[in-house]
Amino acid sequence: MRNSKLKKIIAGIAILSTGYGIALIFPPDQIPFLKNLNLSLLNVENVKSVAEEAKKVIENQAGVLKETESTPNGSESKDLESKIAENPTYLREVDLFQIPGLGKSFSLRVGPPVTPSEAKKILENLPKTQPSFPARFQTATGQAKAIVFIGELQNRDQAELLRDSMQPNLTEILDVVYLPRCVTEGDTDDDDFFCGDPSSDTPEI
Repeated sequence: MRNSKLKKIIAGIAILSTGYGIALIFPPDQIPFLKNLNLSLLNVENVKSVAEEAKKVIENQAGVLKETESTPNGSESKDLESKIAENPTYLREVDLFQIPGLGKSFSLRVGPPVTPSEAKKILENLPKTQPSFPARFQTATGQAKAIVFIGELQNRDQAELLRDSMQPNLTEILDVVYLPRCVTEGDTDDDDFFCGDPSSDTPEI
């Protein structure tokens, strides 16, 4: 065991000695292959300059990321809050899906939110066998839209039966929802829409 270790030590010394000897006889700057090799990065000053440049790049990227995270998102959030505050009486998506047992009436929502003029066109094409209700609606992005309800049912089973019977004759998708109180107990505005401010005129969007 000791002999093997001693052999390794002797071999290492021999390799080092050979390397130094070759370097003395043939300096690296005299070897054609190594003559044009750029070893400047081994210089301490160059290493410092590379580190400084890397630090600048990291700081610049951090500054851009911080600015991106703070300014646009903050402004978008404020814009969204201001848009939502513009129409506080409008329906929102959460108003259509209340806790089971608390809603008094069910209805069918006809298609997605649309402009008031499109909502009126939908009303014209609906069958007259069921009452229909256009209502002001505010989207998640704060846009003022309108949605259309058809039917006023006492329970979900009745609403699902009505949906199954009417869906084949309509292009809009029918969804079973709660009929909001602003429809059942509220008044319409000047354009006959429920769930809006009766005293204000709403621009077409």
